[in-house]
Amino acid sequence: MPDVSFITVVPRVRDLTAYADTAMSVIRRTDAADLDGVLIFTGSGAVLDPWVLATAAAAGTTRLSPLVAVNPVYQHPFTAARMVASLGLLYQRRIDLNLITGTAVSDLDALGDRLDHDDRYARLAEYVEIMMGVLSSRRPFSFDGRFYQVSRLQLTPGLPAHLLPRLFVAGQSPAARQVAERVGATSIQMLTAARPDADGAPGALNFGLLTRATAEETERVAEARFPEDPDGAKITAVTMANTDSVWKQRLFAEAEAGHGAVTVDPAYRLAPFRSGQADGPYLVADHAGAVERLLAMIRAGVRTFVLDTPTDDEDFHHLAQVVRTVRDRLRTDSTEGAR
Repeated sequence: MPDVSFITVVPRVRDLTAYADTAMSVIRRTDAADLDGVLIFTGSGAVLDPWVLATAAAAGTTRLSPLVAVNPVYQHPFTAARMVASLGLLYQRRIDLNLITGTAVSDLDALGDRLDHDDRYARLAEYVEIMMGVLSSRRPFSFDGRFYQVSRLQLTPGLPAHLLPRLFVAGQSPAARQVAERVGATSIQMLTAARPDADGAPGALNFGLLTRATAEETERVAEARFPEDPDGAKITAVTMANTDSVWKQRLFAEAEAGHGAVTVDPAYRLAPFRSGQADGPYLVADHAGAVERLLAMIRAGVRTFVLDTPTDDEDFHHLAQVVRTVRDRLRTDSTEGAR
């Protein structure tokens, strides 16, 4: 049986005063649904520091591994290594890392970060090499690179191997893929309208999933959850001028080109992204359809699903049912294959 992880996302919320309650609600529901982790964003717009929220997640759940977004612009690699080690040792929980370089161009200007897109990824590679070198080495660690120079750094005691973080790199540009290969990270990509095995499946896919028991109920909920929003679409178009993210620009171009058109898979929806109601595409399918699509992705090589999921109990109830069925099917397939 393949080792497959299902990770939810702490959502961005418009009412910033509700962010903390929303974040903790998603974390608790993810744990109760027997899922594997929760992605915690970073950035100038993040209301809570991701390490503080990861601490709350580790302390308040039974098994979740927080997936913390880390951007070199916000902290030194030794600081990140120390946070990973501290949380791992305190809670005996693996803290996974989503390695990013991007934020709004205006935020980069505000922070005085003048590197271009590809140089930010080159810096990220050095950042990860230092961070992982410090975490995994039992000897003082030194590094002399283009962006960082450190001499004889050491964390005592070191982090046990089973607590070392899994690394993910979010991005679809050649620079992002090169970094993922260099540091041994799994590439997280956005789901596209094509089948995940069309050009070789990535190790991790990010998308939203809205599901109910029947197709009729699923469509009814989707229509209520993601109504047409022309004003939201205009705002999304404006924000494209404030990003150099390759995946966002590709997704926006796909959304604009396909607006009003039927995609290859009718379950694949870009309307929530186009209208600013979600950070990526959605799959809208009943339980049976959702199970079959997830299994097809797993057979194509996907091992981690980062699922943007709405936040109420009913949504998590149906998501848990789908994930449970997928795991049962994988166990059955594994048992039959071993005979």
